[in-house]
Amino acid sequence: MKAWKNELKRRKNAKPSKLSEENWGKMQELSIFPDDLLLAFWESNVPGSDAPESMIVGAVQSVENMGRDVSKAEILLEKGFQYLTTGDYPKLKAIISEIFYLLDNAPIIESHSFHNYSRPLKWGEISKSFPQTKFTPSNNVDLKDKIHGGWLGQLAGGSMGTRLEGYTHDALEQVYGDELGHYIGEVSTLNDDVTYELIFLKTYEEKKKEISSTDIAKNWISYIPFGWSAELIALENIKRGIFPPVSGYFHNPFQEWIGAQMRCMVQGLIAPGDPYKAAKLAFIDSQVSHSGNGIYGGIHSAVMTSLAFVLNDPKKIIIESLQYIPKNTEFNKIVLDVIKYCQETSNWLTVLRKVENDFESYNWVHLYPNTAAVITSLWFGEGNFDESMKIVASFGYDVDCNAGEIGTILGIIYGKQNLPNHWSNPLKNCLETYLPFFKKMKISDLAEWTYELTNIT
Repeated sequence: MKAWKNELKRRKNAKPSKLSEENWGKMQELSIFPDDLLLAFWESNVPGSDAPESMIVGAVQSVENMGRDVSKAEILLEKGFQYLTTGDYPKLKAIISEIFYLLDNAPIIESHSFHNYSRPLKWGEISKSFPQTKFTPSNNVDLKDKIHGGWLGQLAGGSMGTRLEGYTHDALEQVYGDELGHYIGEVSTLNDDVTYELIFLKTYEEKKKEISSTDIAKNWISYIPFGWSAELIALENIKRGIFPPVSGYFHNPFQEWIGAQMRCMVQGLIAPGDPYKAAKLAFIDSQVSHSGNGIYGGIHSAVMTSLAFVLNDPKKIIIESLQYIPKNTEFNKIVLDVIKYCQETSNWLTVLRKVENDFESYNWVHLYPNTAAVITSLWFGEGNFDESMKIVASFGYDVDCNAGEIGTILGIIYGKQNLPNHWSNPLKNCLETYLPFFKKMKISDLAEWTYELTNIT
């Protein structure tokens, strides 16, 4: 039906009635910017660890990391925190909009090192140097067991890390000491990270090899009730009809945070031994909410996961993964620097201190320090699940995401049968989420579902 006919039909069928105050009351309950979200932009606490964070501060910080002059936005930050203290919410709402305007129009700092690197955005440009070699897992490899182990490892690492994210190494050591690298408190799989992986699996099952970023975006907006940082902005963009790749960078200061890296292990799980396929699927997923280096981080996570099916040595996985990072990018430089740090010392704590120094001005959710934590933990953990978890827990930053990635890689190498029981048993074969159609499911069923999708070619 034509839109004008639809409207005319509604009007002709309508009968006038006295408008009650109750109707206006319902309208007043609606809000363009609810107070709870407003306050969360300025000051909030991480659900699992209770670490303090400010999304609006992170937004300003991250745009500066991308080589822009954010001095005007920083002045408004100070005013904003004054309004927060006095409870002047109307002015606080307006100042958020003004800060985002200033960030979108922040002048380029020509001398900033960010501009010394390439930043390809299209798949053809990103992948032009990627080898398309497909490795064949040996005949005695049980793919179901490996995939199951990968999911168990991911959920175990995520559950462990949720209690620790957002703090520095020194603070974690002071409070937890020898407890680091173990479950702390109640074991729960409820986490936002895996949510996006489930949506990818659902979309991949529906669209198979024809899957597109737009397909994923439509399922995001259909099923995901809320997001944070880059994913929040992407969901807002998609809601307004702004689809990938624009949804990943439009008004999105968080486009180079860890979000894509934290969720792209799933593409490696459905492409065992096929890192090129894993990389392409990760690109399709990543650009829903990220851009530039944020996308390369997602690709890297998928590639290392895929390689874990055919390489048992984490150091070899790291070195092989270098072939799937676009050359002359800042992300490539960061990864090479961290590998160099690892090669030059026998002590992971020395690398940690270098990383803290290198990324002092970066948010703890930014891609770079977290990639460094993953690489260092895999390198010095030398395939030992417990030791790797101890190192990544000690690093701080976004621990649940990092431990989830490491857990996936090592869980594949171990397989379900060989994964230490003290990591797998507390999970009780149960995954809980806040997705309406996946409130609770068996991890074994998730592994079976994932295995079935590896047959899509």
